This record gives sequence, structure tokens and C-alpha cells, in this order.
Amino acid sequence: MASNKPERVFNIVVVGMSGTANVRGDFGVGKSCLCNRFVRPEEDDFCDRHSSTISQADFIGRIINSNHFLYWGEVTRHYDGMDFTFRIMEQTELIDDTSFSVLNRSSTKSYHKRCAETKLSSAEKVAYICPDQLGDELSFTQQILPGGKFQVDGYLLVFDVSNVRGRSVSKQKEFVSELYSKIVKTKKPIVVVAAKYDAMEPMSLDELKQFARDKKLSIVECSAVQSVNVNLPFCLLASMIDRNRSRPREMTYHEAAKKRKDTVDAAEAKYLQLLHITVRNYRAVWSSTKAELEKLDDYKCYVALAGTANARKKFRSHTKRLKEDHQSRKLRQYLSRMPGMLTDIYPDLETINGRYWSACRDALESHSRFNDWFVILGQPWADSEYLDKDEDRIPFQLMREPSISPRVEKYFQDHVQDLQLAKRKERYKSDFRTMLGTLRSIILPGSNFHEMRLHLENLECYQNLEEQERMAVFIAHQNEIFQQARADFLELLLEKAELFIKLDKGAKVLEQVNNIQDELSTDERFTRLGQFPTERYMMVINQFAFMHNLVTSSCYLHKQERCIESQIRDYIGTKLQRCNSLPIKLLLLGTDGLAVELAKEIRELTKGGFQLNESQVEIETEILDVKNLTTDIDQQRNFHFDGCICAFTSLQSFEYIKTTLEKTKIVEEGNDDEPRVLRNIPVSLIFGRDLSIPESDSALRDEAQRLAERIADSTVVDLPEDGVSPGRKFFPSQIQSSVQTLHEMSTFRVAVVMMCGDGYSLEPTLSYLMKEHNCQVKSSCEFCVVMGMTFGGRKQKMELEVVSYHQALLNRKTTHHGYVLCYSPDRNASFQMMKIFLAKTTGIPTMIMALSDDGYSSNTGLITEGQGIAEKSDSVNFMKARSNFLQSSLMSSKNHFFEDVFKRRKATEKTHQDLFFPPCTTPTSDDEEFSDSTPDNELEGSFEFLNTSDTASLGSSASRDDEASITEGSSIGEGNEISRKKHKMHKRRQQIEKKLVDRKEKEKFLQSLEQLMAPFKYSSMRRRSSSRFDRSRETTPDNKGSKRPSNDEPHRKWWFKTTRKPKGFLKGVVIEDLVVGPSGIPVFVEQCVALIEEKGLTIEGIYRKPGKAADVENVILRIDKDPDFQIGTLSMNIHAVASSFKKYFGALHGPFIPYKVQNDLIKKYIDLPQSDFLIHLKACIDNLSPKRYTLLKYLLQHLRRIIDKEEFNKMTKDNVPICWWLCPLHPQNQSIIDLNPVID
Repeated sequence: MASNKPERVFNIVVVGMSGTANVRGDFGVGKSCLCNRFVRPEEDDFCDRHSSTISQADFIGRIINSNHFLYWGEVTRHYDGMDFTFRIMEQTELIDDTSFSVLNRSSTKSYHKRCAETKLSSAEKVAYICPDQLGDELSFTQQILPGGKFQVDGYLLVFDVSNVRGRSVSKQKEFVSELYSKIVKTKKPIVVVAAKYDAMEPMSLDELKQFARDKKLSIVECSAVQSVNVNLPFCLLASMIDRNRSRPREMTYHEAAKKRKDTVDAAEAKYLQLLHITVRNYRAVWSSTKAELEKLDDYKCYVALAGTANARKKFRSHTKRLKEDHQSRKLRQYLSRMPGMLTDIYPDLETINGRYWSACRDALESHSRFNDWFVILGQPWADSEYLDKDEDRIPFQLMREPSISPRVEKYFQDHVQDLQLAKRKERYKSDFRTMLGTLRSIILPGSNFHEMRLHLENLECYQNLEEQERMAVFIAHQNEIFQQARADFLELLLEKAELFIKLDKGAKVLEQVNNIQDELSTDERFTRLGQFPTERYMMVINQFAFMHNLVTSSCYLHKQERCIESQIRDYIGTKLQRCNSLPIKLLLLGTDGLAVELAKEIRELTKGGFQLNESQVEIETEILDVKNLTTDIDQQRNFHFDGCICAFTSLQSFEYIKTTLEKTKIVEEGNDDEPRVLRNIPVSLIFGRDLSIPESDSALRDEAQRLAERIADSTVVDLPEDGVSPGRKFFPSQIQSSVQTLHEMSTFRVAVVMMCGDGYSLEPTLSYLMKEHNCQVKSSCEFCVVMGMTFGGRKQKMELEVVSYHQALLNRKTTHHGYVLCYSPDRNASFQMMKIFLAKTTGIPTMIMALSDDGYSSNTGLITEGQGIAEKSDSVNFMKARSNFLQSSLMSSKNHFFEDVFKRRKATEKTHQDLFFPPCTTPTSDDEEFSDSTPDNELEGSFEFLNTSDTASLGSSASRDDEASITEGSSIGEGNEISRKKHKMHKRRQQIEKKLVDRKEKEKFLQSLEQLMAPFKYSSMRRRSSSRFDRSRETTPDNKGSKRPSNDEPHRKWWFKTTRKPKGFLKGVVIEDLVVGPSGIPVFVEQCVALIEEKGLTIEGIYRKPGKAADVENVILRIDKDPDFQIGTLSMNIHAVASSFKKYFGALHGPFIPYKVQNDLIKKYIDLPQSDFLIHLKACIDNLSPKRYTLLKYLLQHLRRIIDKEEFNKMTKDNVPICWWLCPLHPQNQSIIDLNPVID
């Protein structure tokens, strides 16, 4: 049977500082506003001008009823799944508006004593609504205090946390403390309300929190004006009164404010959508529209939250926007008819008759077709009803309106220019130069003028010219067609650039050049220079030298100042002011003064400038090192940081960092929308020195590492191995590493590569970069700008470099995370160079840009082919654009190329490393003297770039007739001048031939060295056919009689840096003779593995980067003398430990896997299917001696743990074998490809 027990009503009294202006200041503490918002929550019902100063007549009325308390009425609220019913009473002190003293003071107790009364009575007392109700009670709804009695159940103690003139914080606290001392004696529950939190003053809030802590009271932060957290204090007090009710979920002010804002924003969005649907006419009126909207729930909801005034404001903004859109649309429609109108009324220059636009405009009204194009309005066109008509005639007022007239005049000027151009095309007829051009098949570069007379003398234009004029025109024409033929031949060479790249620079260069000439001889552009074989031959030589020595000074357009590099330098020198990189803004976190000390160390380190990637950068720091994290972090909410450095030295200081990051950065699963100040900022955890904490405290390091694994874009910077910095907690190397890491996490590089000589202009691209307010030019780069970009709510820095193809091919050390490869669709040479470069950057995100100044091209074939290339690769995109493509295309919000480049930057760095710097195949990474740092395409000065304007023929390609022609006079009529020049070219030829002869010995040496290194060159690990191995074993003239070691013969490798042979412990020692520990593993091996796994698992390139050669040599000497040598006793870098570990295995006598077994495995790998080979491989490993088997298993497990941390150390399953394969296997002149089965 259901209970008929009525729901409990909670009688709540709201108290707080009250009195005259001398007591409470200029304003009250907000008790009335709090009650008003709670009882009448709708925005239109809220009043923020409640006053305690009233008249004597109002005081004795039924609302006040001669009492100093206000009854606000009874209300039911639903909060956190529960219903609560309240009666609200406010204790106050009412002031006489004439004497400004407390009304009825003689018969009234003090405010503090009245507040402590738990039984209030006032017969027929009417609920208070607003100040307008006083004296006009009948105009408002009346709610009577039931029974005229009020039994107090609990108190809301209101404390104003804003700054009010005339009221100090201490004064309010003293008043509240005395008030609390009175009401606490009633033993009624009390909740403290931090009122006016939207205007919170930190000192007031701190005093209130201290008071609440002392009294053990709950604080609720709220704002009646903003309607934030108003219900919570009442419902919380009700749960304290009725213990059977569960405590409602408490919310901070910021959480409640966000919830309120989200609610209002959602209601506003629905209301705006409602306006968009219902109000389509900009002439709509609010009164009639409001009557229709009041029937709809979305309008009611928004008015309840924001009020009618805001709804009316949104309506007026909406109608204003409708009107502006309509006017703009009609204006575009009118102006689009201007070209047609001008063509119709002024069809030629004769009708214009040289008049300006103003005169032509005045003549329009008298034209017979005026009414077909124009209409005259009696009022401003923007406000006329003509805009609403479906008519496209142009209001004639537009022709004279100051803001539009310039645009109309521009239409007129363009029309005049078009007419002039058309007439000019008609007027220009053929002249002597045009006639020469029509005889292209007869008049070739180098043709003699006198021999050509027979073809020209019958022409009218020829007969009307003087001899000197004819000769001048002919010579100018010859120069033009010669330069054109030379440019055409150069284009042919560039189109065939792949032929030059495939050439072997170590072989006979002249023979290869002659072969190229033979291949080009069928092309018309080759034969057109038949009169200039020397010029043609030297162009081929220069192209060969350029393609193998890609420097700016060798560019074929360098002297013509058309090289992209030259244009960039000229533009920078005349129009740009170079500056340093953008400052790096860092947030420092730490407790107990660690952040302050770290900031001091950073300032000390950056006094002379901070060096970062060969550039001076400025570092700006902001410290956050206080106990009240939430407040301080909120104060920094609008600050944009490039990174955060968290300093800790002990477990206590680490806990501070951990707590801070959990509040500000780590987003729990399922709360992606939860605001986090540091959510998108990279973090570096830096371990400082504390003499009371052991440096080898692994527990603290493990805690830091685990925290870093939970946080995106974070790293841990440990103390340096051998760092010495007396009196300091942080080392310069730690700060340098942290800043470098944070900078790399927020920076990526993109190269815009262009072809020299393309038709589009470079200036629009550069000028856009300079106009960008967030761009700065790097001082360390030829032309590189740093731009701020935002992806996924995170601000990134993009380094955008504009270079030529030859500079990009030469500079392969710089890692670019993406390329924008530009080519002209009207130029095949540009397209071919783009393809060559694209082949060398396979796997790197690339955007192919077909550029032209006007965005159009007649050669659709190259555009189609470019699109086809992009479709075949997932990493390549294609776009057709104008020369201002950065502004119009790439930087467009619709283009996500840069965002994709940023997301793939980690994979791109690995791809770049594999493409341009394949892993070294030497056994130890510290053997630098055998590494080849010279780019493959560098010619090492083999060719001097030849001046094609005065060079001579080389080798057999120049015929005897050509040589004879050198000493002959000019066939064009130049005389002795040309003869002297050709004689000079002949002497130049002899000098070059001598240089080429002197290089023969050097070429032989380079060929021998290349043959020696060939077996060890790295290539992809793919299975080769059995014929490959058969050929490798064949006897060749080069290896006849050479003694090859037997399979069982010890094989000392050439790749050790030292030529010393072991004289101590390692001499002749095999694996079975090694001294082992209790685990069966050699002691030295266990020590190295322990050190590397403790300190080097997350170090980048732990087995790839070399240690100091002196340290490695010292370790090998010590282990030679003493097998029990402890490597941990030496102070050395972890990379030196790793290098010593590898070298130790290389110095042992014999490999892990005997040579016979290795050769058998290779043969089985070729002959057997993969499944059978794996069975055979397992059998071979099982047959190893116990010591070999145990040691091999131990080593492989260690390498597995290294690979598991590849995210940090960059040691993948592909490059670990490259760094290790020679050490345990001791191959006998075999390449890494031959040993694939062993390595796998």
C-alpha cells in the first residue's frame, strides 16, 4: 500500500552581511539575488536591483509586514535525480529611505541574534517578488506564508567574494564570523555560499576558504547573475538536513559555468536555426514574429535561459544579415551585366572616341538602348523595393555611387584595352623580321647573310631597307634564333636528364658523352646547331658535370640570373629583413623552488643566445610553482606554450608533477571533450640532481618513464652519464636536450622545390610568405620561413623552404617531412626533373604542383601524366594551380596536405634515413673512418664548369671539318673578331684534354675502391636466385690466384679501427673458453647488457650511433688483460658501452655460427621452401654447443628488448641486424644479402 505521507518541505534561511552602507559597503552580498534566481530562475523574472532601503509605508505593508525578514515563497526543484521542496526566508536589515537608519530599531533585536532565531512568525505575510511589488501588491501573484509561521531547518551563509567599495575583506569576515558564532548554536546545518563568483577576487576567496576550513563547512561557488550553481547550495543543505537523502553531486564553479554555457549555446543554436527557417524576409517585424515564435518550444527554451531582450537582439542581427546578403547578391548580379552593356553600347573605339569614363557615363542616358540596360530609381537603391523585384536592369545610381564607381570604371578600362588590343592585332603586319621567321627551314643558326640574299631580295620589305639596316636586322635575328636553338637544345638535354644520371662518373667520361650525342642526333633540336658543333659538344659536357655536381654556380641559368637560387637571394637581399627564429615559449612546472631554479639555469644558459639547429633562438619561460594548481593554471589558460618542462629531484617533487599533469594534460578515456590546459602541449620530464637521492635511483626513473608513457608527446631527460656541474641541479645538456626535443615535437619541415627557368613567376610565392604576419625568416637557411599552423587544437611550427631541384638533390642531409614538387605543364624538361626527384623521395609525402601564372595550360598531356603518377602512390598528391598556390591552394582550409605531412612526420624521418642514409653495414657504428659521407652525385671536382660561349670541341665527337672551321673566318661576316675568339677556344680545348689525361690514375683508384666496397654495400633484403650465388663463386680475372681463407680458418676483419691484434685474454679465445657467471653467460656480456638496458633502452640510436673511439679502445685493452674486468668502474657514455659490447664479439676467435653451418644455411635458404628451411634452421641452432646456444639465446632476447623500445631508440627490426650482423658472424667477404637466412 503506497504511503500518503506528504513530501517534506525544507525551511531554509539565507543570511549574510547586512546593514547600512557604512556596514555593508556600496552593495549587498547578494542574498536577495540568490533567492530571486532560485525561486524564479527564468531570465525575464530575474531582478538584480534589490534594495534594502525602503519607505516606512512599504515597511508596514503585507510584504514586509514590519519584519526584517523576507519570505520568498515555496518552490520545488529537481536536482541530480531528486526532488526537493523549499520555503525560503531571507534575514536582512531594512533601512529607512529618509533617515537612512534601521527601521523600527528600538523594538528590533540585532541582526546576529535575529538570524539565530529558529522560529519565525508573521501573520498574513506575502511572498516577496521584486522591488516593483512594494506598494502595488495586487498587481502581482500573492503567496501567503502558511500559518504565518516558519520553523528553520538550515542556514545558507552568503559570503561575497567580489571586491566592493566601502567593504574590506576582513570586515566581512569579522561580520560573518560573529554571525556564524550565533547560528551555530542552533545546531542547524550550515552551507557557505561563495556569492558573485563571476567577479571573484582571489583574496576574498582565500579568506573564505580559510574560514570554511577552520569551521569545517562546505563551500558552494555560485553566481546568481550568471545563474551558475544556484540550486546546488539549497539541495546540498537539504541533504544535510534529511540524512536519508543522498548527497547531490557537487560541481565547481567552472564546471557549472561550462555546463550552463553549453546549455545556453545549445538553446541559442536552436533558436538561430529557428530564425533561419522561419524568418526569410529581411523586412520582418519583431512584434508579429514574436507572436509566432512564442508557440514554439525552442524559442521558449532560449527566452527562459537568455531572456526576451537577447532574443530580440538576435532577431535584429538576423534580419540585418539577410538584408546585407540580399544587397550583395543583387549588386553582383548588376555588375555582372557591365561587360555585356559596354559591348552593346560601345562596340568599338570609334564610338568611344577617346573619351574618359565620366564622359561616356553621361552619354549613356541619351543612348537609344539605355532603358534596356538601366533603370532610374527615386530613392537609394539599397533601400528601394526594386531590390525585391525579379528584374536585372542596373540601377543607374550605381554608376555614380562613390563606393561602386571605381569598379565600374575598371570594367570600362578593361573594355577599352580589349578594343585597343584587337585593333593593334589588325594593324601589325609582316615586317622584315617576320619574313625571316617564315624562312625558318632555310635560315638556320650560323647562316651567312650574303648566301641568304637570293631568298630575300624580292621581298618588298627588304627592298625598302638600307643595307646597314638589313644587316642589323639579320644579325639580331641570327642571335635570336641561335639563342633559341641553344635554349631548345638545352631543354632537350634537360628532358634527357635521366641519361646523364645513369652515367658512371668513374668510367670513361668522353666515351659516354659521345654515346649520348649519338642518341640525341636524331632530334631536330640537335641538328639545328649543326653550324656550332663545339658549342653543342660543350653543352653536353657541362650538362654531365652539372648533373653530377649539383651546385648553384654550375646551374645552366646561373649567369642569366634565372636560377631559382639566384632569384631567392636577390629577393631576400632587396625586400626582406632576415631575423632569428620564432621565440620558444616554455611553461616550467616544479615544486619547492625547482621551477624557479630551472628558470634561472635557462636564463644563465641563454645569456649569449641559445643555439638550436644552427640558429639563435630566444626562450621565454613562465613559471607555475604554487600549491593552488587550479587557480594558477586557469590564469595561464590563454597563454600559448611550445612546450612544458617538468622538473623533479625526488619522489615528493615527482608526485607534484604527476598530480599537476593529471589535472592539466591527461584526459581520461571517454572524456575527450574535457578541457585540459596542457592537453596539446608536449612535455619533457627532467630529472635534477639531489645529493640526498642516489643518481641510480631506478624506482624514480621507472615512475617517470611510466608517466611519460601515459602522456602523448612526452619524454624523460635523465642526468648525464659523466656530467659535472657543481652547485647545480640541472645540467646544460639536459636543458639543451629538453628544448631540442620539445622543438622537434612541434616542428616539421616542408620543401617547395622548383625548376630553374620555368615560365611561372616566383615572386607571388615569396611575397605571400612575407605578407603573412605569422611568418619569420630563418637566419640559418638560404630561404626558409617558420610559420605557425594549428592542427587538431595544437599549435605547430612549420619550416617552409623554397629551393631549386639541383639544390634539393644536393642537400640530402636535411630531413624534410614533405615535398611540394612544382613543374610547368608547358615544359617537358621541368616534368622530367620532377620525376627524377620524385623517384629519389619514394615514400615521403609529396604534393605535385602543375604551375602556371594563369592556371591554364595547353599541354594537357603532362598534366594527365602527373595525375597518373600521383594515383599510383599513396604518398603522392597532385594539384593544378597558379604561381600564388601557397595562398590560393596549399594554405587553404580545404587542403590537408600539411596536416597529413605533420601526422606522418615520424614515419617520414625513418623513410628519409633509409632513402638517403642507408644503414651502415660495418660491424660497429664507431668505425667512422670507413663511412662515406660524400653524396653519390658529387663529382669531387672532376670537371670544371666550362663557359659555353668560348669553349672548344673535345675528343672524337668533333670532326676534322669542325677543327678546321676553328681557324676559318666567320661565315656570317664577323671577320677577325670571331677568328680570334675561336683561336682562344682551341687553346682552351688543349688545356682541358690535359686535365682529363691527368685524372686517369685517380679514376682507376676510384674504380678499384668501388669494387672493393661492392660486397658490403647495403641493399634491400630480398632473396636472390641461385644463379646469383653461383656467379659470386665464379673465378674472375680479378680474383685469380687470390687466396681465400678456408671455412674453418679464423678471419680477422678489415673494419676494426685499430690494427692491433689481441695479445692478451682475447687472443685465440673461442666462445667455449669464455669465463661465465652463475647464469652461464660471460661476465662481461652480462655487465654490458645490464648497463645498456638500464640506461640505454630509450636512447636514440643506441647501437647505431658511435661511442668515443678512445673509450672503446680502452675497454678492449682492459678486457684483453683481465677477463674479470668490470666495465661499470669506468666513467663513459652509454654509446661507448654499446660499441665496446659489439667489438668484443668481433674480436673473439671464430663466429657464433661456424662457417660450414653458415654456408649450409645459405644453400638451404635457396633450395628449400620457407617452411622446410625454418625446420632446418632450428635443427642447426639446436646442434650448437651448450655455451653457444645459451649465449646466442641471451643476446637475441636482449636485442628483442631493444627493438621493443623502437619508439624511443629508433632501433627497428630492420636496422638492428644491419648494426649487428658482422659482429657475431665474422663473414668471409660476404654481403649482408648473402647472409639473410642467418640474420633472419
